[in-house]
Amino acid sequence: MTVRSLFALAVLTVTPSAFGQGAQVSTAGLVPALGRPDSFAAPNGQLGAGLSISRVEGFRAFGELGFYTTGDSESESVGDVTVEVSARFWSFSAIVGGGYKIAPDLEIEALLPLAFFTYNFSASVDAPGTALDDEQSESMSEVGVGNLQIGVNYVKAFEPIRAKIGGAVQYGPWTIDPETEFGLALGTAYAARSGHDIGLWAPETLSFVTPSHVEYGDQLVLTGDGGLGLHIPTQGSDVELSVQLDPGVGYYASETVLVGARLPFVWFPTETGSSATYLALEPYGRFDVSDAAYLNARFTLNLDEPLGFSFDEGRIWALHLGGGGSF
Repeated sequence: MTVRSLFALAVLTVTPSAFGQGAQVSTAGLVPALGRPDSFAAPNGQLGAGLSISRVEGFRAFGELGFYTTGDSESESVGDVTVEVSARFWSFSAIVGGGYKIAPDLEIEALLPLAFFTYNFSASVDAPGTALDDEQSESMSEVGVGNLQIGVNYVKAFEPIRAKIGGAVQYGPWTIDPETEFGLALGTAYAARSGHDIGLWAPETLSFVTPSHVEYGDQLVLTGDGGLGLHIPTQGSDVELSVQLDPGVGYYASETVLVGARLPFVWFPTETGSSATYLALEPYGRFDVSDAAYLNARFTLNLDEPLGFSFDEGRIWALHLGGGGSF
């Protein structure tokens, strides 16, 4: 797929040595004064934070910004000659979205991904008194807009189980025939999410996905996020399949504070080698500033290749900050 090739190019460039009423929800089983019994114990709005389970209708909006920087540097000396090479990426990306409940159990939802990256490369040869003594540098930056997602969520509660089952289409005609920098912006944003939601970031690709969230429990909540994806490149490349499964656990430390962790996992059955699976660890926190608004933060720690281990040189970690509200 195009975005996978672009991301591979980015990694190689950076690392010379090396992506309601209708529901009638009961609150009887919930721990008093802890959590929000009518909302999902989800780390961000994309996964269900701020979505009312029982409200007949209503609008919610959310957004989350992701950031990481990665790079590599090497230095080698032979006699009096020293060669130094350095390359570094900075990636900023966001997913903004909103939803509107058109029925007690149905929400129309839309997401738009945005990306920005900047890249700096420098190389120098220190050879005093020779014609080899030189220094060169290069930089580039670009903004990218990913594929628009429009879908429907079915929302239901069978206490103590609560579920959001979704179906959506992802496509953006503005991604047709992208320039290299545009594709790199989308590819580096995709890497910030540990290989998740490739349909949002893949240029020239029509995707059909089933983003869903299921949870069980009251104060201590077992969660599962995931979905299937069918990704069809419009320029004639091979069709790809994706399977996302993110088990997790959340705990309401107080009436307004939710903390937890997830284990994001992605499998591409149509791929082979290290690019076929991605595994990460993701601690998170959410703070409800009011009955209708929240702030959230999460940290993506990649555990395996090609993105991890996160704190190895040239590998990728990501910090995500966001929030949302309902009206």
